[in-house]
Amino acid sequence: MLPNVDDIGRFALFLDLDGTVAEIAERPEAVRVEAATIALLDALRRTAGDALAVVSGRDIAVIDALLSPLRLPVAGVHGLQRRDAAGRMHGAAEAGGDLDSVIRTITQGLDGEEGVVVERKTGAVALHYRLRPELEEKCRGVAERATRERPDLEILPGKKVFEIRLQGADKGDVIEAFLKEEPFRGRMPIFAGDDVTDEVAFGAVNALGGLSIKVGRSATLARYRAADLRELHRWLADLARTSQAERAR
Repeated sequence: MLPNVDDIGRFALFLDLDGTVAEIAERPEAVRVEAATIALLDALRRTAGDALAVVSGRDIAVIDALLSPLRLPVAGVHGLQRRDAAGRMHGAAEAGGDLDSVIRTITQGLDGEEGVVVERKTGAVALHYRLRPELEEKCRGVAERATRERPDLEILPGKKVFEIRLQGADKGDVIEAFLKEEPFRGRMPIFAGDDVTDEVAFGAVNALGGLSIKVGRSATLARYRAADLRELHRWLADLARTSQAERAR
């Protein structure tokens, strides 16, 4: 069940990217955002008075490329990076850390296994096993070994992925940060996401009295649910049309 929202102008809208804005692909580099989806985001942005942001595990540069020509307020790497509506960067935008040793440990631990994608990000490494789901436990063990002597790192399990990330702000933190700034200030948050890594944001939005929306059927803290990405997009399109019609009266 999805919430009934008469006027998006009272809300700030936050969306995850993979599995929420775009369909998940077998490899992260294969993800594409459809032109119709970009047009939908632009319509939502205009009806929401620019109070629309993407909150993702991706690097900001990758998000910008996927959503081009749109350039939205955005948080990347699960909160390590944030760019506000004025274009200012916050947090560990250029977070480095010694991740080369993490990648070496992962490579050695995988021992030549094919189909596991190791993705380097700003301040993080993602270990994708979507092509080899039977390797989940092996990938978990590799991730744990890579972080065993690194108290500055944390593991974020997701959909067929283990993210090894420098500790820092999370998705809930960056949503709260956006809400202290224009054009988000004074609005109630809506956040939609599909993965385990979105649960912290659902909890933060719930605490603020906002609307949390889970895409998919797994257990969640979210108070509302869309069966899949397409149902969410239909709801978002209806929300944009309803808000436009209200303003035209």
